[in-house]
Amino acid sequence: MLYLILALFSGVIGGLVVTLIPRTRNQLRNFIVILFAVSSAIFSWKVAFLVFSGESVRIAGSFGGLGWSIDPDPLGAVFGLIASTLWVFTAIYSFGYMAQKHNQNTYYTFFLVSLSMTLGVAFSGNLVALYLFYELLTFATYPLVIHERSSEAVQAGSKYILYSLSGAGAILIGIVLTYMFAGRLDFADGPILAGSMRPGLGWLLLLFFAGFGVKAAIMPLHRWLPKAMVAPTPVSALLHAVAVVYSGVYGIVRVVYSVFGHELTAQLSVNSILLWIVAFSILAGIIIAMRQDVLKRRLAYQTISHLSYILLGALTLQPWGLAGAIMHMISYSMLKITLFFCAGIISEQTGQTRVSKMSGVGWAMPGTMAVFSGATLGMIGMLPLNAFWGKYYLMKGSVAGGKWPLALVLIGSGILNAVCFIPVIVNTFQGERSALKAKQGGSVALMLVPTGFLVIAALVVGLLPGIVWPGVEAVVNWFF
Repeated sequence: MLYLILALFSGVIGGLVVTLIPRTRNQLRNFIVILFAVSSAIFSWKVAFLVFSGESVRIAGSFGGLGWSIDPDPLGAVFGLIASTLWVFTAIYSFGYMAQKHNQNTYYTFFLVSLSMTLGVAFSGNLVALYLFYELLTFATYPLVIHERSSEAVQAGSKYILYSLSGAGAILIGIVLTYMFAGRLDFADGPILAGSMRPGLGWLLLLFFAGFGVKAAIMPLHRWLPKAMVAPTPVSALLHAVAVVYSGVYGIVRVVYSVFGHELTAQLSVNSILLWIVAFSILAGIIIAMRQDVLKRRLAYQTISHLSYILLGALTLQPWGLAGAIMHMISYSMLKITLFFCAGIISEQTGQTRVSKMSGVGWAMPGTMAVFSGATLGMIGMLPLNAFWGKYYLMKGSVAGGKWPLALVLIGSGILNAVCFIPVIVNTFQGERSALKAKQGGSVALMLVPTGFLVIAALVVGLLPGIVWPGVEAVVNWFF
């Protein structure tokens, strides 16, 4: 229990400490940030090992007669590991990216508070706790989205809040209906609605899907996401690879397997409709990405596509499909955060944000573009990078579930990813070698080191997928 409390509240405590540090004490503030980020990651790993070994780690209570619980299972433990670990890399990257930026205390305060809210989503033991932390995450990340305080940032923040609160409203209605149908909201005793086939369950699943689908950026509920690219690059990385979008994806997976259960979901005709909505998002997202000239917006639409990979695997309702979904959660997060980090380095060193203006960037920044190239090949699904294994199991699950056209969707998406991003790499090595000169210095190193480390880690996992397989297997065994 102590490990769970320390993992969950390290971010909040760290954020409060940051508010007390004078704005001129940058080194002290950075030390506090990394201390509490690492602390949260360490205790999240300890919680995960306890969960994977079969031990119960639970905190429960009630307010106003409404019960809540923090009770991580293997799915929550995996999400918690992804979030807390990548938060450490983002913290280091932020030290370089934000070095000359304004309002750093505000940035790091909400940066750490958002970590706690994300882990709250991951470790929730019932729908009440999940909803509360899901809502708190929206408000904790809002100041990060509008950090620049420009009119564009404020408009993006308003759209983010409007979409998020609308989705949360749908979720709240779904929770009330679930309690009316089942009389309980806890995940620990098996699927909440298992064995309660009744009229209206298909609409209830659609309601949850739409509510969580806002943050998961399912088309056409995705429009807030590209707008949010006005945020600082580390925030974009967190939005697209760790915190917000994964809370939406996690919510949908949680509803399918812990609220309805795979057996009940399979009996609902609406599941087939959801599968094809997800397949459409996979293809439409990457096709729209191909038309974007701003690199961060291109990456944003690629996010919409790849998040739907995870949902496709979950909705196949097959063990191999769920295994592919969890593998892709792990792999995608590592690669996508790397791509955003690279985009931020390019922007900070050269001032270029548009793909069409990046001729010669590769000559000026060979290390950054080498990392970008590696992460791009991984997102396409090529060995020896880690995303290959997720796509392999996703296709295996699709075929096992009798839905082989979905495997073709995944193959087609991989080809479109190559068409979308390989020309970006080629373009950076065209033009004069001396056309652009990149800045150098300590802040650049702080950005490049975590970026390079992540792509190396992705390569290691690709070569040795057994490293992460125990976590994937624990999730599959928990639900099947």
